[in-house]
Parts: sequence; C-alpha cells; structure tokens
Amino acid sequence: MNSFDELLVKIGSLGWFQIRLYMLVCLVSFGGSLVTFAQVFIGGTNDHWCKVDHWGNDNCSQFVITTEKQCSELKRNLSTVMSVVLEAKDLDSHCVKYNLTGIKLTSAFENHHLLKYLDVIPCDQGWNFDRSEYRSTITEDWELVCGQSSSTNILQSVTFAGRLAGCILFGYLADRIGRRYTITVSTVLTGFVCVLCAASPNVIIFGILRFIVDGLAYGTTLVCFVLGTEVILPEIRVYFGVILWFCFALGYFVVAAVGRYIENWRIQLLLFAIPYFAAIPFLFFLTESPRWLLSKRNYYKAEKAIKKIAIVNGKYPPAAFMTKLREVKEDTKRNVAYCDMFRHRTLTYYMINLMYNWFVQSFVYYGLSLGTSNLGVNIYVAFCISGAVEIPSYVTSIFTMKYLGRKLSSGILMILAGLSCFATIPAPLGPVRATFAMIGKFAIAASFSNIYVHTAEILPTPLRTLGVGSCSIAARVGGIMAPLVLVLENIWGPLPLVLFASSSVLAGVLIFLLPETRGKAMPDTIADTLALKTPMKHPSSIQDA
Repeated sequence: MNSFDELLVKIGSLGWFQIRLYMLVCLVSFGGSLVTFAQVFIGGTNDHWCKVDHWGNDNCSQFVITTEKQCSELKRNLSTVMSVVLEAKDLDSHCVKYNLTGIKLTSAFENHHLLKYLDVIPCDQGWNFDRSEYRSTITEDWELVCGQSSSTNILQSVTFAGRLAGCILFGYLADRIGRRYTITVSTVLTGFVCVLCAASPNVIIFGILRFIVDGLAYGTTLVCFVLGTEVILPEIRVYFGVILWFCFALGYFVVAAVGRYIENWRIQLLLFAIPYFAAIPFLFFLTESPRWLLSKRNYYKAEKAIKKIAIVNGKYPPAAFMTKLREVKEDTKRNVAYCDMFRHRTLTYYMINLMYNWFVQSFVYYGLSLGTSNLGVNIYVAFCISGAVEIPSYVTSIFTMKYLGRKLSSGILMILAGLSCFATIPAPLGPVRATFAMIGKFAIAASFSNIYVHTAEILPTPLRTLGVGSCSIAARVGGIMAPLVLVLENIWGPLPLVLFASSSVLAGVLIFLLPETRGKAMPDTIADTLALKTPMKHPSSIQDA
C-alpha cells in the first residue's frame, strides 16, 4: 500500500464523502444508459406502406366495414403491388404502389382484379405506419424508410462516434483542467443538449445533437468513474465498478418502460435528461481529486482537498499528515509518453491483444443490445430481459475473477458468448432464439466487466491511464461498427451474428496469450509488467483479489 492509500485510511476511505460521490456516479451512469439506448425505440421502424392521399378521408361503410383498422387494411391491400410483380421486378412492397391517380376507393374495390395492370410507382405521397409496435419514432416523423432506411443505423453509429470523441476530449480535459471542473461542465451540458435534441427540427440537426450529447454523457461517466477510483482503496474498486454497471443496467428497464408508455419521442428524450439535472446539486459538494492535484504538483490545493475529505467523513488528518504528503510528492515526478507503450515487443503484443478484446467486447455487447427487436418476441420484454441478464452477470464477474483468475474467466466467457451467437443463427424466432441471445449477452457483459480489471492489472502505473484510454477508444470503434453491421442482414440474414460470434471466439482464444494477474501486485514499472509472463508471482504478491 502506497503512502497516499495509507493516508486515505486515516481520512476515511469509505465515508460520507465517497457515498455522496457514488450517488453522483450512479446518476450519471444511469443517465448515460438512457441516452445510449434511447434510439432503440425512438429509432425503431414500424410496419409501413405507401400512402394514397385522395383516399385518406374515405370511410369504408359502403363495404360493410365498420372499424378504422379494417378500413386501413383494405386501403393497404388495394394499393399494395401483387407479390408476383414484386418478385419479377425485385421490388419492396413497402416502397412501391400502384399508380392510383384519379381512381376512387370505390372503383378500386370494385375492379381490384384489374389493378395489376396499372403502372407501379414509388411511394410519392409518403407512408402510413402501423403503431402497434413502436409508439412514436423519428422514423415515422421524418420518414426514414425505403431509400432512407439505413439512416437510423447511421444515426446510432453517429452517437457511438460521439462517445469516441467524448473519450478523447474529456480524458484530455480531465488531465488538463481537473476532474471536478470537467464533471461539472459536462454534466450540466449533457442535460441541456438532451433537451435541445428533443426539439430537433430535422434528422440532420438531430444527428449532430445526438453526437454531442452522447460524447458529453460518456465523458461525464468516464471522468466520474476515474474520480471515484482515485479516492477509494484498491480492495473496494472492484465493487465500485460493479455498482456503476448496476446503475447502467437499470437504464434498460426505464428506457423500455418509457418507450412503451410515452407516446411522443420528444417527451421521452426530455425525461432522459432528468438524471443530469438531478445530479447538479451534488456538483456543489464535489472536491477535486487529491491524486490528480499531486500529479500536477499543486500541493497546496491537494492538502486542502484531503482536509475537506477528512472533515466530510468526520475524521481528522493525522499528526504526520505533512510527512505523508511529502512522501506522495516524491512519487509524482516522472512523466511518461504514449510511445513508451510500444518500445517493448512484449508490451506491444499485450496492448494489441487488449485493444482487440476491448473492440470485440463493445462490438458484440452493443450488437446484441441493439438487435433485440430481431429475436421474435415482444421488443420491450426482450430489451428488459437484455438488461436483467446483466445484473447476475456482474455478480458472476466478481466470483469468476476471484476463483478462476482473470485470464481463464474472461476467455471462457468470450468463447461462450461467441458460441451462443452461433447457436442463435439456426434457432427459430421466439423464446428459443431469445434464450441463446441472452446467454451471449450475459457472457459478454461479464467478460466486459472482467477486461477492465485485467487491463488495469497488466499495465504499469505510469502507463495505466494512457493504456486504458487507448483500449477505450478501440471499444468505441467497436460500438460504432455494431449498428452498421446490423444493416448487413439485408445482404444475408445471419451475417451479423456470424461476425459477432467469430470475433468473440477469436478474442476468447487470444486472451489466453495474456499473463494471469490474479494474486499478483499491480505492476509499477514496465519491467514489472514484462515479469508478469513468468509463472513466478510478483515479489510483493498479495492475496487473491
């Protein structure tokens, strides 16, 4: 235990100060989940067909049809091109119709057998949408179907690109201006931009604002997590991370409930801004990270921050306070460069392996999360189940890392996720297909939690933040690609699952080439990291964590 950790024990490593900070972290993690998955429902595509404007106000009473739904179904059947014609011309029934200009509904009904001789034209008057599945969507409001059908997937990738930008920008800002100011600005801006997003007049403005709000949301969560880990002892950090992921999983249920019962997607986005506004009062009690202040050699403010933590926790700095602080100062003098990570062949191999694994984790995780509507069960139920399986997966993560080790547990879980994706391909739509997909989601969520710990325990202290940041960028790229890969089902239905499965199995195999870190002290130097590949434990080995 270093001198700062010893000092942290004296001033309170888990007191009211940390609890208050965890409440802030939970709010922004919960809010981040809402922002991330909002588009699953507001970007959904309902069943649709070409609109015939001059039939819009016609009722069907003359056809002995009394309900509006039956009348709408009749109009759809009369305007829809026969399947024989569609197959011959390779057309989509949702995107073309008969040229019914000047033909009344009554005439079309009485001469329906002659409609097949009419010209086939694109949907030039818009579309009608069946709202039995999704209540309110941007797809309907801006008619993102047929020629624009890939827009929603592109928009989802735009939001992940925002997360990538947020990872880079807020990681940089947090190291330059501090954790406290970065969290304060990003939290407030996330709430306000989410409100602006709800008022978007068109899809282009919506896409720009989604890029911004997702970058802000991820940046807030990332920096809050870093600040949280810097003011607690190592043995508590695993549980702190699990709490963060629990709050993220809770967002699944709220997103599904809001999507099911709130009829306007704009109101849904306004509701998703609430956690960020609720977090604002906690910002007034936020204290800068003493570790960061010490790394910047701002010893005066570091001393003030440490004293504040002690007072909030009902503790008092020990008499040897300044002595301990001076010891910490000696550990903050060496600067490192990004290129140091690639000056040693073994460390380079580790980084490439870890970055690929982070890429696959995010790629498969978001691919399965965003593809819940393709499982053949109720989309809202499937999405809730997708979130529910994460809760036991995070508990599983703790026990597998403790008893199986980092390498074996992550490898098995990644291979299980891949095999589950393969099993989903031939499974029939419905509960069987959903079960295999949820097993895959369970495994990938648990392994995602594992890889955070394993990465931190492989990288040396001077390069740990840079290394984890690089891996996080790789994960964001995987998240960007996931919704784009889902579009490939238009080429061959099983193709997305084949890509998810094969990449996951390969990543699981590659994990076994990484060193096992269970029971070993976290490396402080590059030499310590290089020594991890030997079966001998680190000289300062600790008990299994």
